[in-house]
Amino acid sequence: MKIANLDDFYVTRYCRHNNVTGSMFIYTAHWPDGREVDFFADAGCIQGEEDSKTFNASIPFDTQKMRFGIVTHNHLDHVGLLPVVVRQGFKGKIYMSCATASLIDITLYDAASIEDDICGATICSPEEVKKTLGQVIGCNVGKVIKPAKDITVTFFDNGHIVGAVIVLIKITCSGREPITIIHTGDYNSQNIFCHVKKPPLDVRNMKISNIVCESTYGDVDSTDPRFNKCLEKNTAEAIKSGMTVIFPTFAQDRHQKALYYIKTWKQKGIIPKDTMVVVDGGSSQEYNKRYMYMNLGIKKEMRNFMPKDVYRVTPSSNSSREKYFTSEPKIILAPSGMGDHGAISYYLREYIPRSDALIHSLGYCSPDSIISRLMNTANGESINYQYNEYTVRCMTAKTAEIGSHAKRDQLLELIQSFPITQSISINHGETSVQAAFREYLLENLTLPEDQIITADSEVGVRINSSGIVGLV
Repeated sequence: MKIANLDDFYVTRYCRHNNVTGSMFIYTAHWPDGREVDFFADAGCIQGEEDSKTFNASIPFDTQKMRFGIVTHNHLDHVGLLPVVVRQGFKGKIYMSCATASLIDITLYDAASIEDDICGATICSPEEVKKTLGQVIGCNVGKVIKPAKDITVTFFDNGHIVGAVIVLIKITCSGREPITIIHTGDYNSQNIFCHVKKPPLDVRNMKISNIVCESTYGDVDSTDPRFNKCLEKNTAEAIKSGMTVIFPTFAQDRHQKALYYIKTWKQKGIIPKDTMVVVDGGSSQEYNKRYMYMNLGIKKEMRNFMPKDVYRVTPSSNSSREKYFTSEPKIILAPSGMGDHGAISYYLREYIPRSDALIHSLGYCSPDSIISRLMNTANGESINYQYNEYTVRCMTAKTAEIGSHAKRDQLLELIQSFPITQSISINHGETSVQAAFREYLLENLTLPEDQIITADSEVGVRINSSGIVGLV
């Protein structure tokens, strides 16, 4: 028989940021005997947002008290601050999929090389990264992990990027219904590099206390025109016109997808087979090698995704980049995807003022990022980039067709696959988009209004087995 009183068995949760980047959730599980366990899910940097203040410099929570951490996937805005968590005294294990554990060192060493404008220093040091990697635990998808007494964590497939997972957190107490929380992470139902299976039926039929759901594209359906396939056409026309095409890419996944598409365009004769393809960025090149040669669960036929006539840039030499500033038609791929730092900055500085270039965004960019600002700057107007003014002469285009986030109808389908869900917490979207997604869910689900909420970095939530029971 279940005990009726639920007031003394619950979870409190705070989200650190209520926008798109900088994902981090801090949990405290409370039991009737007064026992508490603190843990976190993700610890990401802010990227491409003006209001970062000192966000990337420190974590405003007592990380020494945290028993363990969970990582949903290997993107900087979800893992970049893990070394900061460790710097502040966290000594527990950090659980993630085996594939993510095999790749995360690339991202964390990137964090150690990125100069944060607000902090006036790099986010972390190589020594802090090394220490953090010693606390990483790779786990098989579907395996039940027991990071603390009365808490289990299980990972399930997620197509967002290779290694991404949906996370089930289950907190138990004798005589009580368990508290069950699903983290979608950044979500997609499929990925060209790997097979994506749904969670088992017995998991989907569980009573879920709370789903923490992303909302990057929470205001549009998958039929929205922005997802129409235009990358091939735009690239082919630009190459035919003798232009250089520049793809700002996220180093993992979108970079490899773009290379695969270029390979197919060459094979089909959509662009000339001898079109030069320039690949820059130490991190992206390392991901390329690991996708090809490591056991990451990638389909055998997809390991050979590289096109012919690829020229790899040595990141340590600026002169090696300058030889690709010619007027010869070519395709250049370099991180970062939002353009604010990384290898892509060398090419943006060169090609923004040039009329023989097409700078093609490959997915979502924060409104304050250089790529987003460039898309909204008319030809002939000036734009400030890395403390210099440039007159925009390049062409620009954008597409979300190879983006790795689900749209609102696809997110709804995921939520509906857990039919006994008690409440939903919306996160990882612009605040206006989160609000729009909430209205969409209220229209399409039968949950009460107070059981579908949006992220608020100023207010925490209290959850028990029946859903959201208050704010803290």
